[in-house]
Amino acid sequence: MSSFSNQGLTADKINNSNFNFTELEDCRVTDVQRIKTPPQPPQPRPWRKTPEWNKKYLETLTEDIISFKPSGELGLSDVRILMQGPVGMGKSSFYNTINSVFKGRISQSAPCGVAKSGITIAYTPYVVNVRSGESLKFRLCDTRGLEVTHDLEILECNYLLDGNIPDFYQFNPVAPINPDNPLFVHQPKCTEKIHCVLFVIDAATIGDMPKTMVDKMQYFQNLTNFKGIPQAVLLTKVDLACKDVASNITNVFTGKKIEAAVDKASNLFGLPRNHILPVKNNEIEMELDDNISILALLALRQLLYYAEDYLQVLQFKMKARNVTNEKGDKRDPLEKGSDQE
Repeated sequence: MSSFSNQGLTADKINNSNFNFTELEDCRVTDVQRIKTPPQPPQPRPWRKTPEWNKKYLETLTEDIISFKPSGELGLSDVRILMQGPVGMGKSSFYNTINSVFKGRISQSAPCGVAKSGITIAYTPYVVNVRSGESLKFRLCDTRGLEVTHDLEILECNYLLDGNIPDFYQFNPVAPINPDNPLFVHQPKCTEKIHCVLFVIDAATIGDMPKTMVDKMQYFQNLTNFKGIPQAVLLTKVDLACKDVASNITNVFTGKKIEAAVDKASNLFGLPRNHILPVKNNEIEMELDDNISILALLALRQLLYYAEDYLQVLQFKMKARNVTNEKGDKRDPLEKGSDQE
């Protein structure tokens, strides 16, 4: 039996002097029912971490690229990034996506589309300008796409990397350029050489490339390795490779299919995973999308870092050569392959 303390109150005060009641029910609260929130599904872990994607991050990336300048010791006005890969992978579209960011609108400066032998037939070092008209300090060099049915000319690849092929030269698969060609650049300057190579691959079909095409790219890569030129892989069309990315581009660094494509590219080219750069180029968009721009600028900034590191190595070699020459040894430390400066 339980008791109740009225704490000094009399019965008339409790009942307001009204005793006309027939039943009194004892009600006690025995437990408080707690409202349970449904468990939230675990958020996927990013396989590559970046700062939060917002306007501030977009501005940071934009400013980093605008402020980029190659080392003054080499006398370079800009660095050259060569885009190479199979036909239809999106080399020209990547330039258009980058150019659009700095133009403030969707740009189609480089022709792109679908054609049997590709749209690009000439070596074109594209320039990116800010709205004031000033050129940024890099060039995205577009060139004829690789094809299974055409052989990759070893000397032409070498000439391309060494700066012997002039700007806007139109390639002829039947008659590759050679030193007898009146357009051939016999003594290219460092500013005309390639400072970073970007292999452009479709993320959705990277596992289905013919062996012949893989062999061609690996051959080109071996030549690039011999010269000491840094490389990266641009994985395009990530929205076609992963439906989660198609619905929201910010899912690119949590998407398992994109991570798998990065792993495949890393194994294929023997490059670290942070050299594999996923992007989505503008295709159906009529207005700029900040998230697409962030992803493209993130890739471009990394490419500029690689080129900057390469130039620092060149400067070191130049200083070593000058010291050696002062001692009477005329052997050029660059002549053994890495870069004939």
